[in-house]
Amino acid sequence: MKREKNFLYSKLANILREQIYSGYIRPGQFLMSEFELCQYYGLSRTSVRRSLDKLLQEGLIIKKTGQGTMVSPDLVIPKSERKVLRIAVTSPSYFVDHVMPLITTAFQQKYPHVELKLIQFPTVNFWESVRTMRENGIVPDLIFITDRQFNELDPNDKHYVELGEPFKNQLRQIYPRLLDACLRQDKLIAVPVTFSTVYLAYNPQLFEKYGVSEPRVEWTKEDFLRAAQKLTVDTDGDGIVDQYGLLLSPSVYRWPVFALQQGITRKEHLEKLAVVRTFTFLHDLLYRYRVATLSRSSNNEINSRAFMRGKAAMVMTTSVELGNWQGEGMGFEARVATMPFGHNSSTLLLANTFMIPTASSEQELALFFLETALDPSLQETLSRKTGFLSVHQAVNEKIWDKPYLNSLQLLDTQLRDCYFLYEWINKPSVLKDWEQEMDFFWSGLESAESFSSRFIELVQTSAPGDSQD
Repeated sequence: MKREKNFLYSKLANILREQIYSGYIRPGQFLMSEFELCQYYGLSRTSVRRSLDKLLQEGLIIKKTGQGTMVSPDLVIPKSERKVLRIAVTSPSYFVDHVMPLITTAFQQKYPHVELKLIQFPTVNFWESVRTMRENGIVPDLIFITDRQFNELDPNDKHYVELGEPFKNQLRQIYPRLLDACLRQDKLIAVPVTFSTVYLAYNPQLFEKYGVSEPRVEWTKEDFLRAAQKLTVDTDGDGIVDQYGLLLSPSVYRWPVFALQQGITRKEHLEKLAVVRTFTFLHDLLYRYRVATLSRSSNNEINSRAFMRGKAAMVMTTSVELGNWQGEGMGFEARVATMPFGHNSSTLLLANTFMIPTASSEQELALFFLETALDPSLQETLSRKTGFLSVHQAVNEKIWDKPYLNSLQLLDTQLRDCYFLYEWINKPSVLKDWEQEMDFFWSGLESAESFSSRFIELVQTSAPGDSQD
């Protein structure tokens, strides 16, 4: 735990140091308050203060009593003698921590004369930070974002290089469905480098311990329920269930899979009966059968701890999340299973992408960087070392067998039936409204029937085709 805390404060110190050296925060300018740094980076006040103390010792910042923390007015930023490629990235990000180093190492082996600078900005105000960077006269050469952040981009923003022509050969190797997340007015202005579906992972040790057959490809919803019931146990005999068959997240990046599998894939497919079936099944899992427990952690910490510690036998997750858990020393090797929650096999998609601003002074180097990231041999290395899925179908089929790919919805045309969340919601501000509106439902204080009517109204006022905020 001590090592983890040291890592967190050192990581924030590195982020702030790079923001200072890049010119994003100039000499004489104030940093965010301690409270804002805690909020934006998800750290404790102690970790934030240790980060600031480290920068204070280095002479990068000074503290002004009653005003805050300022970049030292006398600080002189040394100029690099090499070419510099600036990459703005979202933080926190498992991709940035574990995948980006592999890409940057491969790139610098080819282009040792180039210095790479990763400038990390909080996810919550990423685009605002990028705009501030531009206003300070600094334009990133590459921008790394998720598909969700791509959807938050102003649709009228035309400050990005169209990448269809430069990457026409590489694009033939990429799953076509992933490119849908990179289009603006039918122009490809981003390129995906890794992705994941949302799928079901399970703990094989618990299945074996309680004599439960592991999931088969063709298992049904009834099979799933029977397994979940056997895996929901009072392990210490105190009359309180402390191990559940399923850990269920209320996050809008997880539960919509149940709706997709009921055929609710788009606004025009919003049938009342399918909606009621979706929310009735969720209530059944939590309150009628009592085989699932609800995680209310906004950052999925409870999810990971419960699954990692064997307190839940199954969980809906992604390759990003599962790779992170395995990197933290999970005591078992999770396996994946198909999700038998409805007549459709649909699920959610998530993608990590790069964009190149038109104002970049190093567009050619930025293109070389993307070529490196998309190289099939490097894509294979990324997948084998980190668990991320390659954007190349051939690479995934080389690494994993058909049952595994089937469970992830990656065989043949399966991916065509998977959806990005923005295809349901094209107003980012609506996500918080959705989660707030669902509080009573998740608590069991509002019936599935009652909430279904309100949900239909929410979707119809926030689905693609409506105007943006």
